[in-house]
Amino acid sequence: MALDTVVKDVLATSTSQVSEFNAETETEVAKILSEARDRAAEIKSRKEAEAENAVEALERREISSAHLELKRAELNLRKDLLEQTNIKLFEALSKLPKKKNEALLKKLVEPYDLKERCVSSNEKDKAFISSLAPNYGSEINTIGGVVIESMDGLMSYDLTYETMAREVFERSMKDVSKILFG
Repeated sequence: MALDTVVKDVLATSTSQVSEFNAETETEVAKILSEARDRAAEIKSRKEAEAENAVEALERREISSAHLELKRAELNLRKDLLEQTNIKLFEALSKLPKKKNEALLKKLVEPYDLKERCVSSNEKDKAFISSLAPNYGSEINTIGGVVIESMDGLMSYDLTYETMAREVFERSMKDVSKILFG
């Protein structure tokens, strides 16, 4: 029986060592799993923060892009409205009643000594301008107004309605924009 006792002792010692080893292994596995879960939670938290930051950055870019597109559309609309206003101005100038047009033409040439100048106008105003200026130059392509030149051609004054309207429009652009767009 002494062999049985030795076997029992070896078995008991082995079982005890296996239990200890299993307990240590379970503790080690639990520790490794806990560390892995902590690392996974940390990685998940970091990735969520990165994703949230990326989404916020994308939202900011999209909002900024939308604002830019809206501003561009608004500026294009304003430009179109200003161009339409300019076109309507030229239409109104080209349809001035004869008496108003002649009074305006007379006012334009008044400061100049027309005896020493050559004056050009459109075909419609040729007869009237010829009656004011002894040196009628030529017909020009304009909706109205005149071009006054020195006899030697070195000095020229463009007093056409288009040129004057464009100059006034450019000088008054800020005021016109305020009136139209507030």
